[in-house]
Amino acid sequence: MFPRFYRPAVLAAGIAACLASFSRSEVVSVSFTEPALDRWMYPFNFAAGAEARASLFAAVNQAGFDDRDGQLLVGFDTAEFIPAGRGRLSYKILSATLKVYVENDNAFFYDPTPDPLASSFAPNDPEYVPDADPSKPIEVWPAGYRNGTTAATFLEDSGFGGTPDVFPAQGARNVFPSLLDHAQIATDVSNQVRTRLAANPIALGRLFDSDGELAPGTLVPQGSEIRFTLADAASANIVYLQNALDTGLVRLLITTLEPTSGGPGGGTGGVTYPRIYTKESVAAALGYAPSLTLEVALTCAADFNGDDLVDDSDFVIFVAAYNELLDARCDLNGDTVTDDADFVDFASAYNDLLCN
Repeated sequence: MFPRFYRPAVLAAGIAACLASFSRSEVVSVSFTEPALDRWMYPFNFAAGAEARASLFAAVNQAGFDDRDGQLLVGFDTAEFIPAGRGRLSYKILSATLKVYVENDNAFFYDPTPDPLASSFAPNDPEYVPDADPSKPIEVWPAGYRNGTTAATFLEDSGFGGTPDVFPAQGARNVFPSLLDHAQIATDVSNQVRTRLAANPIALGRLFDSDGELAPGTLVPQGSEIRFTLADAASANIVYLQNALDTGLVRLLITTLEPTSGGPGGGTGGVTYPRIYTKESVAAALGYAPSLTLEVALTCAADFNGDDLVDDSDFVIFVAAYNELLDARCDLNGDTVTDDADFVDFASAYNDLLCN
């Protein structure tokens, strides 16, 4: 139970208005028109970092291949515009949008909705459920690392993975799409289908052309924008983005469970999976490189909504995290949970009202 304390909302609003001219927070808006690095993460990619396009596809239950086989790593170095090293909770992400662009033309169908994991099971699996729509959504995940590799050390031309680094390469990639727990420990979701791992990405891609959002189920034309709204992430992913800004290194993986039909990984028929322009493409000069737009409030740790005050609005956010415990959004003392110790710190900041 929380100790009871109350600050009338009307009084708090009046104080906030009086203090508005003394605001100490800083809101930074920045657009990165191309990434510091983008890399097609596929074991048979022999032009690491130099490819003009990246194919996204799955090789579900194909021996030696990850379920999520062709992936695109995008990385943005943010410290030049958003100062790093201020502590995770100093970064309140007001909006975050990642955009990439489709290189192939009318080769796959638009699916904007999450599909049941069981729809990727074999049709003869007793738990299989049919997919209600064509294709699979395009997803973005936080990057996880293994084999001593880190966000700071993995470059465009770094090695794909550990042993084995060629076929069969299942589970070997040094950088992988990850499910993060409350302590930010990364679990590889590249083989989510065969391990039947319940996990959700940061965001699903929504597709747009010059006339607006595409109709679900339609073929996707070349040049379509794939837009990921990162600010709607679950709490663990918000924590990831805050940590990334604290280090100055945002690293994300774009994937899909859309299986190959011909092309890499086997299968028959024509290409049915998306291909994405990289910054090495000649189309990048026309605005088709991966991009990231951020709006971030730099403020005190207990100001959870980034308005430079610690007030009732922040209390509502704190209560939601406190009730979940393993929700690190409001972890003020850095122990990866939101508990009574954090409440003591929050109460002190709440009584001060204005960020110090």
